[in-house]
Amino acid sequence: MKPVVILAAAAASVVAGTAAVAQPDCPETSPRVEVSLHDPEPTLDLGTGMDALRAEANAPRGAALRHLGSTTSRVEWRSEIEARIASADGRACARPERVSLNVRHAEFGVRIAREVPRGSCLFRETEAHERRHVAVNRDTFRRAAADAEAATRRWAASAAGRGATEQSAVAALQEALRRAIVPAFEAMQAAREAAHRGIDRPEEYERLGQVCPDEQKALGERLRGR
Repeated sequence: MKPVVILAAAAASVVAGTAAVAQPDCPETSPRVEVSLHDPEPTLDLGTGMDALRAEANAPRGAALRHLGSTTSRVEWRSEIEARIASADGRACARPERVSLNVRHAEFGVRIAREVPRGSCLFRETEAHERRHVAVNRDTFRRAAADAEAATRRWAASAAGRGATEQSAVAALQEALRRAIVPAFEAMQAAREAAHRGIDRPEEYERLGQVCPDEQKALGERLRGR
């Protein structure tokens, strides 16, 4: 029942803005920061078998009854910059006019093994356990999005990218924004791993192995008979 947690930071896309002006100083801008968040309700998949869940968890076959469910969360972020550029004497400086940041749950769901009858005691216990992982994923996602937004706003207020060409100046701006945003998602990953370990303690697995004893027994008999 250990969740699969995957962090994916999307490459930013950059759109250059107005034409260069004949002065080497960085242009004046009043950057606009736009943030969008996509945080849907998690999906519920009941079609995956226990063998597949166990294989994903890389667990030995004897631990089959401990892998009745899993939780998946994949987070992506994408940024776009519109920049004003000044260039002179073989040097260029780019400053952001508009910065957009999109943070989304690209994949967010719970899977419960198809061998567990929906509505049964064992189903309810498994789902309750996985929903604890869902709560961790959602809380850390929203916290990371807020931290990334704050970092983007701080960065935009004074950001400038310099280079020998307009393209390299814009690339420097893009890379600086990436460096400002990434720590929020690295912190999210670390917080998730710690919180999920706190849920998946040996005592919790022991408890889950003792709940709904009649259903556990029936499930074990079905598995041995197939």
